[in-house]
Amino acid sequence: MPEVNYDDKNWFHIKNGRAMVSLGSLNQYKTCPYSCAFCYVQDGFIPYAKKNINEIVDFLIRHREKYDIIYVSGDTDSFAKPRTQTGITLLQSISENINCDLLFTTRTIFSSEDLQQLKKVVNTLKNKNKDLFACISITRFSDEVSYLEPYPIPSPQARIDTIKHLHNIGAVTVLALRPFLPIVKVTDYLSILNICKDYIDIALGEAFYFQKDGKIEKRVFPNGIPNKVETALKKVHMDFNENNKEWEIWESEFIESTIRNFCDKNNVIFSMHSADAINNYKSQKNLQILL
Repeated sequence: MPEVNYDDKNWFHIKNGRAMVSLGSLNQYKTCPYSCAFCYVQDGFIPYAKKNINEIVDFLIRHREKYDIIYVSGDTDSFAKPRTQTGITLLQSISENINCDLLFTTRTIFSSEDLQQLKKVVNTLKNKNKDLFACISITRFSDEVSYLEPYPIPSPQARIDTIKHLHNIGAVTVLALRPFLPIVKVTDYLSILNICKDYIDIALGEAFYFQKDGKIEKRVFPNGIPNKVETALKKVHMDFNENNKEWEIWESEFIESTIRNFCDKNNVIFSMHSADAINNYKSQKNLQILL
């Protein structure tokens, strides 16, 4: 690997046993190929550094003792066109050079050629007794709120099909119903789950973060924040990013409990936190091995 700058404290995020990396901003004008209405990067989340694959892998090797799993996610979609192949190559390089579980998150869809390459990553990790967690994010199903995930984000059904393909190549499949939004009906989430319940291992929820009078608020609530949402808001600081902003946060016990009940009945692991879900999956996997 080429020599790199070791002053890398603020390149990426490592905390609570997770190393979170990405390909960085798409270019100097745009963070991500997609533009989700609820993406917290647009309101103060500190984006990661833009580094090449060798630099990212070198960073991970030098900080290996600080984490148990690597996330390729966080501030951008590293797998959306035009960077799909680069994102897959990053996964390949990580799997070949580091003995560690690996998770990636995307809203894109993969070609048959892409899936064959990802299958090699799955097999590389399995040979090390590690897993590739393939996380596909779908926040809505109804066309009523399609503005939340604007073009060129693939349709919910196309992403559901992608989860099935990833399941078929042996990846641990993760459905990210994230974040839970007050303008998305719980029936939307149940529709998504019902279609793909037989080929997902994990479902994830998440609270909704936004800045008051910020870009997220204006895009998610084009007609203003409903009173029932306003009265339920709390203020928090993010524990997964170094920004010092105080964020408004909305949570729904009703949505969470409804989704949890569905998942329990259909043998799908559910959690509001990815770390808990992954630990649960690995515990169940180890128990099956012992039995």
